[in-house]
Amino acid sequence: MKKRILIIVFATAWFTALSQQTFTIDDAWKYAVEHNVNVQKAKIDQTIAAQKVKETTGIGLPQVDIQGTYNYFLNVPVQLLPAEIVGGEPGTYVPVQFGQKQSASGGVTLSQLLFNGSYLVGLQAAKAYKETAALVEEKTELSVKEGILLAYTGVLVTGENIKTLEENRKVAEKALSDTKKTYEIGVIELQNVEQQEYSYKSLVANLDNLRRTEQKLLMALKYLMGHPLDQSITLTSTLDELVKKNEQLFTLETAQDVSDHIDYRLSRNAVTLSELKLKLEKSKYLPTLAGFLNSSYSGNSNKFTFFKQEQEWFNTSLLGLQLDVPVFNGFQRKWKTEQAKLDLKKAQLDLEDTERTLKNRTYQASLDYENAYNSYRNAQELIALSSSIYNKQQIKFREGMGTSFELQQAETQLYGAQTQYYQAALSLIQAKTKLNEALGNL
Repeated sequence: MKKRILIIVFATAWFTALSQQTFTIDDAWKYAVEHNVNVQKAKIDQTIAAQKVKETTGIGLPQVDIQGTYNYFLNVPVQLLPAEIVGGEPGTYVPVQFGQKQSASGGVTLSQLLFNGSYLVGLQAAKAYKETAALVEEKTELSVKEGILLAYTGVLVTGENIKTLEENRKVAEKALSDTKKTYEIGVIELQNVEQQEYSYKSLVANLDNLRRTEQKLLMALKYLMGHPLDQSITLTSTLDELVKKNEQLFTLETAQDVSDHIDYRLSRNAVTLSELKLKLEKSKYLPTLAGFLNSSYSGNSNKFTFFKQEQEWFNTSLLGLQLDVPVFNGFQRKWKTEQAKLDLKKAQLDLEDTERTLKNRTYQASLDYENAYNSYRNAQELIALSSSIYNKQQIKFREGMGTSFELQQAETQLYGAQTQYYQAALSLIQAKTKLNEALGNL
């Protein structure tokens, strides 16, 4: 019986370990790159783009087609011949049937595109489209990475706030108990007890809300990672570790070059595609030249004898060139070319606007980060001060020079400073993440 219990205990522990994974922030990023739905879709789009290049290339390769036909004439076609051929009166005609009731033919056609301006431009456009798909995948991964960092940090900060609020709850609970005892001996009024009880219940309600918020944030993180929502995860990176990675002064002068930013590269690639679109419209003025070779066999019979050895087959072979020269199509090519020029102008304006936007975003983000950094440093100083006050108040209380109320006040002040610090740390990480996104350094 004991062995069975041990087996059940170990099995339960084993399955629990399997269903609960631990993630550092780097682990969460790597997991999301493999499992996030949007990243997977972006990778599929890149594969499709690569196949599109191969598809377009195939247009310029030899094309081979096999044709086969079978005809059964319910009524053989009739031709009218002059009656005088068979001794009839001049000016009259006699109906004559030519051919046989059944016919079959089969052949092979080989065609090769020799020159087509649109094809050459299409190859370039397909490759540019592939580059765009790669850039979109990169941007998707960066967006997911940013979201993971913010969600991960949110869970950690909420957890720290829960710890602080729980300590506050204990202090409030003790204060309520002391207040009730003081009331029972007639030192204070009932209103003091009710006020203390109101504060305690508000604190408990806030703590419950914070725990639910932590679960919501954790669920959002799992969703963003692409992790099964019904499986538990444990976050092993600490808030201090994330703060140290983001606690660094920044000088705006080093961040003016935006040419490597993913948004700028996407806009630049859009200009390339617009240039190719214009080039494509211009190429439609050029002639198209193709060569072809056809070889076929045909046979006729009044009965179905096409699979018999005595059936006669007649060969026809043809080698030729086909030249198509566009001459006039009601000015359609002209106006399509003009539209392509305007689209190119819009793409160039978008590129210029993207550059200005990125520089402005960097400037704004750097100021936000500077504010967050200063607030974080101030929060650190407040913790140091409140800790010093609390420690001194403890000494005074132990030596009988301070009251329990004063000690509780100092303790509450310390917990408030800790909460402010955690919020400042969250703001610091959020601001640095936005700054890194603006710089293209995620």
